[in-house]
Amino acid sequence: MDPVALTRKDVLMRAWPLVFANAAVPLAGVADTFVLGIAGDETDLGGVALGAALFSAVYWSFYFLRMGTTGLTSQADGAGDEAEVQRSLIRALVLGVAIGALIMALQGVVSGIGFSILQGGETVEANGAHYFHARAWGAIGAFGVFAITGWLIGLGRSTETLMIHGLISLVNIVLDLWFVLGLGYAAGGVGAATAIAEWSGLLLGIVFILRVIPRRGGWCADIFDRARLLDAAALRKMIDVNANLMIRTFAMLIGFTWFANAGARQGAAVLAGNHVLLQVITVTAFVLDAFAYISETESGRAVGQKSVKRLRRALILTAEQALVTGASFAVLLLAFGDDLLALVLGDEDARREAIRYLPWCAAVPLMGAMAWIFDGIFIGATRGAMLRNAAIGAVLIYLIADYFLAPAFANHGVWAAFLIYYIARAATLAVQYPALERRLAG
Repeated sequence: MDPVALTRKDVLMRAWPLVFANAAVPLAGVADTFVLGIAGDETDLGGVALGAALFSAVYWSFYFLRMGTTGLTSQADGAGDEAEVQRSLIRALVLGVAIGALIMALQGVVSGIGFSILQGGETVEANGAHYFHARAWGAIGAFGVFAITGWLIGLGRSTETLMIHGLISLVNIVLDLWFVLGLGYAAGGVGAATAIAEWSGLLLGIVFILRVIPRRGGWCADIFDRARLLDAAALRKMIDVNANLMIRTFAMLIGFTWFANAGARQGAAVLAGNHVLLQVITVTAFVLDAFAYISETESGRAVGQKSVKRLRRALILTAEQALVTGASFAVLLLAFGDDLLALVLGDEDARREAIRYLPWCAAVPLMGAMAWIFDGIFIGATRGAMLRNAAIGAVLIYLIADYFLAPAFANHGVWAAFLIYYIARAATLAVQYPALERRLAG
């Protein structure tokens, strides 16, 4: 247990490795596109796009494993219960391996259902299936990494998290070049490269476990005791937290999918412009997510210590830096966003539409910063039901806003509703925060 109070310097020092860890994730996707752009054709690119969309739907559906593990680990760490810190890891790893094995076993069924929905022509679908089946063999690695990085973040170990994601990206890029440019494996080669990279991340994660545990005093004597690993109360809590986080994830997917569909109703140029602006928001999320991860860890420790003071300090210090960062992004985008969009958008119509709605995009990192922070606070506190209810409420507010604003103000209305969605995500959790403090104090 770390008794030292969180400081602003701590937040900064722990945030930067997480920023780079988050940024490393999409690099592999860039490499996939790059090598297929050189060696493949449009059917290869289209196939990987469809296969990646299908796998992403599966992959992010189980992201609750990372978040739930962080909360449970940080709470045990805050309470000074080293045995439960270790059991949280073991339970998460077992669950991750089980989920991964299930995906590998059912890959044919998942692929069949997925490509009956994601239709793109016979050749494109065949290439997509090659990608999906190759990548599915890395499912155990992928979900095992969720468990390990969730555990590491829960212990506040940002550097190891960065190294795992950095290795995954590096291996993926190197194997992309070898499999596709060297061996000509096309879409299947891209999927295989990602699968092997995820296994390499899992192996490095195991190495870190074997280094971290001894530094914390070694394995507890009864850590592998079956009765304690299968403790009914601990399992119920894990299942409850993860089930509610899964529902929350689905609710958020509905929100972002609706935004893409709302843009599509405004025409092809607007859709393209909105898509590029959404990628800009994704980049800002890399940074804001880092502060959210810290709020997860510190909130969990506060719950473990039953310290309202520590919880408030975690909220205030991470919110301060997230808001300053969000405001900085807003200023930079307003000042230089036009030039940035001119560099990345060759289509004149799409570029014009993106520039027109850039001010809405610039507002999101600032107005939405507290959505990331409150998410982290409640994830660390493992208040799954509160997160679930807030996510459902925020999506409903967003859909109602879009229903009225989009017809009246076209794409300005689409963006206004989307900004309201971010504000609603923060507000629906903020109104529950006093109850969180009361529970902790009680």
